[in-house]
Amino acid sequence: MNEELLFQPLTIASLELPNRVLMTTVKLGYGTPQGEVTERHIAFYVRRAEGGVGLITTEPLYIHPNGRELPTQLGVHDDGLVDGLRRLTEAVHAAGGRIMAHINHAGRVANPKLVPEGERVSASDVLCLANQVLPRALTLEEIPTYVNYFARAAGRVRAAGFDAIEVPFSHGYLIHQFLSPHTNRRDDEYGGSFENRLRFGREVIAAVREAVGEDFPIIVRMNAQDYVDGGLTIEDAEELASALEEIGVDALSITSGTMCESVPYCLYPTGTPRAHLLPMAARIRQRVSIPVAVAGRIRTPDVAREALALGQADWIGLGRPFLADPDWVRKIEAGDEEAILYCAACHQGCLAELRRGHGTSCIFNPLTGREAEVQITSVERPRRVMVVGGGPGGMEAAIIAARRGHHVTLYEQDDRLGGRFREAVQVPYKEEFADLIRYQQVQLQRTGVEVHLNTRVTPEMVEAEAPDAVVVATGAQPVVPPFPGLEETRWMTAYDLLDGKVEVTTSSAFIVGAGTTGMETAEYLARRGVKCTVVKRRPEIGKRLDPLAKALLLRRLESLGVDVRTGVEVVRFETDAQGRTTVIARPWPHQEKAPELHFPAETVVIAMGLRADRSLADGLAGRPNVYTIGDCVEPREALDAIYEGFEVGRTV
Repeated sequence: MNEELLFQPLTIASLELPNRVLMTTVKLGYGTPQGEVTERHIAFYVRRAEGGVGLITTEPLYIHPNGRELPTQLGVHDDGLVDGLRRLTEAVHAAGGRIMAHINHAGRVANPKLVPEGERVSASDVLCLANQVLPRALTLEEIPTYVNYFARAAGRVRAAGFDAIEVPFSHGYLIHQFLSPHTNRRDDEYGGSFENRLRFGREVIAAVREAVGEDFPIIVRMNAQDYVDGGLTIEDAEELASALEEIGVDALSITSGTMCESVPYCLYPTGTPRAHLLPMAARIRQRVSIPVAVAGRIRTPDVAREALALGQADWIGLGRPFLADPDWVRKIEAGDEEAILYCAACHQGCLAELRRGHGTSCIFNPLTGREAEVQITSVERPRRVMVVGGGPGGMEAAIIAARRGHHVTLYEQDDRLGGRFREAVQVPYKEEFADLIRYQQVQLQRTGVEVHLNTRVTPEMVEAEAPDAVVVATGAQPVVPPFPGLEETRWMTAYDLLDGKVEVTTSSAFIVGAGTTGMETAEYLARRGVKCTVVKRRPEIGKRLDPLAKALLLRRLESLGVDVRTGVEVVRFETDAQGRTTVIARPWPHQEKAPELHFPAETVVIAMGLRADRSLADGLAGRPNVYTIGDCVEPREALDAIYEGFEVGRTV
């Protein structure tokens, strides 16, 4: 395989690109309520330019306020925004990068909290399942106005100094809503035949071309597949690609899905297939002579190289992988691929934080979205730092402290590093979490951290070592309520099961707890042929799971025949003389005279959460320079542990 394929230059219209790597559009939510560029935007994109990305794409810039998705989304709908956008492009250019503006109108995908009911528009009045918006159809008189919105936005893009412009015929946004028979029910010249459904998009491209000039690259992002009944198929995509080349588009970027009906195939969370658009991109590429890019969980350089070598695409698109590691390109160029921090598609730091209104971040990379405010500085006087606990939080603290110049020793009581992430790696579709453990181990070695495994640290040991600072990252232990009769049953915790310390050898298992761990344990066992029943007292299932990943998980559990029941409170376990166990439960909330519920249980798996392990932290109470992080403070998400480890590491 030619390892230089990624670094061959590429020409798109008048634009010369130094390599075949495209950063696709990623929603950031760093803007002001008026859609203005902030220093946070500039620092974020500059950092990716410094990392060597061939062409950076902005987050979607809305062309009119009634096409917004986020309250802090960047806009390009007003002339007053051009100066801020120019500051962005100039900063990226100064860093050696190239940047493309992605302009968009969300149509029926627009945020109903931001767009009044009468202003929610589409090709036809077809309900959006994701946000429950029923839009109104644009009238014939209104359509030219919306074409003009795109044109005026494109003129601002050119004036702001961008290197190219991208127009989405994808993801169920406004132009796609005209293209797709699923959302276009019109009986006028904008509906019916393919040519009629393409008319709005064709007019948009013509208006954009007039606004930006003949020498300015126009790229169209288009779906290879909608994954919607009545939506566009790969055959439609091939026809569309040919038409777009005839219209005068300079390049295509291939994606999939709609933000109303098939969201996972737009955002690709854990549980969606890796790089599965490559064969479809290859079919599209055979129909056109203009460059074709493709994205969709292409996270590693080997996959990217193979796609180029096989002629499946001319350049490779990645979005969230650049949140995890902005130096993805530079590290490949330097031959240092083991140092790449790969995205795990978990959505816990990016989309989850975006939905909370915090702006996009990354569970693995605490600097993402904070490039303008956070620095890692070297220390003038190195100190001796003792880190206790080799989970992601403890390792992050050790790495950052050592990178700053401290002498760091890390202690872990188990025979392996990774903490509870070792359990996550065993869960189906979460195997990629192993990349964080691998990456952190590489960094521990490179920063000179002294690692001791199989070592349980006591307060007395700390006093004997006499470090200048102690970071306690001892994590948490499983909660096992004192159920009557539990000790007489065959039982284990989900955490020990996923960590490989025990295994289920029976044909069925009864899982107590339907949180994230309980549900993922059920899939882990069901895929090994174990029939699973999962019960939970409260109605929420997988409360902390990303909504998209949760929907996919529930669908898989249903297909695997897992019996999930809520409103069930376990009371006790009864085991007879032959060793057969019955779980005795009752409905919850408690109902008077409601009969007990009986479940047979060959093996019981407890997945009822974690309790902070504060034994060492409490034993060091009163000692100066002791920092507690992660689950030993309170059991939470990996993001919290990693961020706290990072903050301690950069300030200790």
